[in-house]
Amino acid sequence: MHIPDGFLSLPMIAVTYAAAISGLAISFRKVKGKVDERLIPMMALLTALFFAVQMVNYPIIGGTTAHLMGAPALGILLGPWLGSISMTVILVLQCFLFADGGVTALGANILNMAIIGVMVPYAFYSLFSKKAERGAVGLGIFIGAFLGDVLGAVAAGLELGLSAPIFQYGVSIAIPAMGIHHAVIGLAEGFVTLIVVYSTVKLRPSITALNRGLSVLIPSSGGVKE
Repeated sequence: MHIPDGFLSLPMIAVTYAAAISGLAISFRKVKGKVDERLIPMMALLTALFFAVQMVNYPIIGGTTAHLMGAPALGILLGPWLGSISMTVILVLQCFLFADGGVTALGANILNMAIIGVMVPYAFYSLFSKKAERGAVGLGIFIGAFLGDVLGAVAAGLELGLSAPIFQYGVSIAIPAMGIHHAVIGLAEGFVTLIVVYSTVKLRPSITALNRGLSVLIPSSGGVKE
């Protein structure tokens, strides 16, 4: 899903950078002075994990590539604001150290993966967790991860398609190419996110003290008691 240099038009570069910077400004303002120290080691571990996962890309039709994102797990486990920052760190490192994603397209990549890819899954997880039922939370995690992946890909396809003729394929090819293929990848993203979230809660149940919605995933206790 990483967009390289030379694929976006100047207006699209400007718009996506403005949107990305605005989203990150909100995230930094939300977490300023409010980050629990217990989340820092987990943030570092998850950032490293999904940095490696995102480096595995494969080509698909329409001049695009696809890969698992990891953003849904970051958003659900760390919260939307810290998750967005964590994903941005991944994208910046990939861009400047490995040229995975262009500097001119960094705003678009942050918008698609660190904002849409994080916020959409968290929104669905948060909505479903209100039922305080294990099955509902699991369903919310899966649907949120699926939609976060697909919508992030569709946004990338739209940005690329609207950049024609700089990008050789128009919207009619770029959006279906990204959306259809990431619908399949989105299923894998959903299952991977479930595994990562469930495993994290099992290994580090203390995270439920910071994220109450995940407490129902502890079957033995039925959740963390007050």
